[in-house]
Amino acid sequence: MSWPVTLATERLILRPWRADDADVLFAYASDPDIGPAAGWPPHKSVNESREVLENVLMVPETYALTLRDGTPQDEPVGCVGLKIGEDSDLAIGDDQAELGYWLAKPFWGQGLMPEAVREVMRHGFCDLGLTAIWAGHYQSNEKSRRVQEKVGLRHQRTIANRPLKLIGGHTNEEVNWLTRDQWLALQDPSAAICRRIARIRSGGQTGADRGALDAARELGIPICGWCPPGGLAEDFPEPPGLLASYPELTESARGGYAERTTWNVRDSHATLIIAPAGLKPSSGTELTARRARQMGRPHLVISSLSQMPDVIRWLGDLGSELTLNVAGPRESETPGTYALAREAVRQLLS
Repeated sequence: MSWPVTLATERLILRPWRADDADVLFAYASDPDIGPAAGWPPHKSVNESREVLENVLMVPETYALTLRDGTPQDEPVGCVGLKIGEDSDLAIGDDQAELGYWLAKPFWGQGLMPEAVREVMRHGFCDLGLTAIWAGHYQSNEKSRRVQEKVGLRHQRTIANRPLKLIGGHTNEEVNWLTRDQWLALQDPSAAICRRIARIRSGGQTGADRGALDAARELGIPICGWCPPGGLAEDFPEPPGLLASYPELTESARGGYAERTTWNVRDSHATLIIAPAGLKPSSGTELTARRARQMGRPHLVISSLSQMPDVIRWLGDLGSELTLNVAGPRESETPGTYALAREAVRQLLS
């Protein structure tokens, strides 16, 4: 997943820090009850906050916490982030990360920080493929200890007399961690925490497109896609066409089938082509494969359900929370494509 990334929880939006956050950052980071507990000195000026933004906070996987509702909106009230591999202060592997966070004093005691940390951990394990997440807290920082306890982090070791380089002195630091397998074991088995496929995209034509959309709907997975202007499909020749039945789709700008084929490949993480008779030269299905190659997008062509283990292994290498584009011939060209696609996608999603 490429940066910048925005994450969301029930009450929070986690967004990248911006240069124009300096004033509000100083308002909270100048509080002497905030920084020293996390190992950094209070900010002394807006200019210092601006320098911290540029050199420390405006980096990948470091998020400003903002409130979904209420006041202030879109103004940071805290920070949470992951330092991956050698960027961490701990000796950890490249597939592991150190968690850091702080919250402005007016928002203490509302459960916001555990909520934010849980989402960042989900992002780290599911989207980034981390194998472990670490976090430390000074023994005197009871609030941080409770946060780490609530999100399931487990004690790993104690660092005695750790130097406080930025604020002076020494203290003991408790180091906690959680592996991906441990984290998964803590999740509700009925919740799709690390869904392989987050949404199904297609152009809505009869056959493979329609089978994929109907399977996703059946299982409650979001659908999307570009369709030709007027919602054109072979069984919906007049506007609003298939948009009357599939309003989640969006009309492409001006082109017909070729444009929507290109845009659906472009806007997906990967494309699965379900073609019972294989790729026919100069067909729309062959165009899908050609566009995927031209754009460097992963794609796989299958012709039967016996190939589903190959599909699962292929998707497993691509990560989780994927937008999967499903394409293939229309039903009139290759009868039985709809049923094959519907069952294939149903197997993937369930």
